[in-house]
Amino acid sequence: MHGSSDRSRLWIRVFAAPIVIAAATMAGLLAALLWGTVGQYVAWVTVGAPVLVVAWVWVRCRTTKTGQFSRAARGK
Repeated sequence: MHGSSDRSRLWIRVFAAPIVIAAATMAGLLAALLWGTVGQYVAWVTVGAPVLVVAWVWVRCRTTKTGQFSRAARGK
C-alpha cells in the first residue's frame, strides 16, 4: 500500500519544525541584507532561534532523565 496517509502525517510531524526553523533563519539572513539596521535585529532573533531551540531541548532532556532516575532510586 503506497501513499498511505499515515506515512504522510509521519513525514510532516518529523520535518515540520526543522523546515520552519530553516525558513525563519533564511528570512532573517535576507532581512539583514536587505533591510539595513532593522534587518540586523530581525536577523539576530531569527538566527538565534535555532540555538535557543537546541538549548531548550537539551535542558528538557536533561531534566526528564534526572526525573526518571530519581523515581527509580526511590522505588527500590
